[in-house]
Amino acid sequence: MTLDLIHAELVRIREALEARPFASGAPAAKPAAAPRSEEVPMPTEIIEDAGNVQVHFGKNKGVALSSLGDRSVAWYAQEAEPRIGNNGKPFPPRPEDVLLRNAARTLIHQKRGTLPSAAVPAAPSVNEEHVPF
Repeated sequence: MTLDLIHAELVRIREALEARPFASGAPAAKPAAAPRSEEVPMPTEIIEDAGNVQVHFGKNKGVALSSLGDRSVAWYAQEAEPRIGNNGKPFPPRPEDVLLRNAARTLIHQKRGTLPSAAVPAAPSVNEEHVPF
């Protein structure tokens, strides 16, 4: 008798599950928010040779920013969540993190032409009168 009740209950559960649309109870996955280059803040310090700064962590470790795609560079330009210590206070950002973030921001704004004119690294001056041959 108990098995009949269990079987009947399982049949009702199965019918209820089959009547629902597929995965209706599953939470909707949030799409990955790709950082847009319009939202990239200005660098706090202009990096002279931003394209040659190498990533120091993750799957792109050792790769120069100039070798990466625009979306990857934009990701490195975003402000990272601060790391929290055991005391609940955030650690200060590491110098290599700040360098990478500023280099990525500099590279993006150089490509877009949105760096302030005073901040654009000047090309080395060429003395046209003295050309060594």
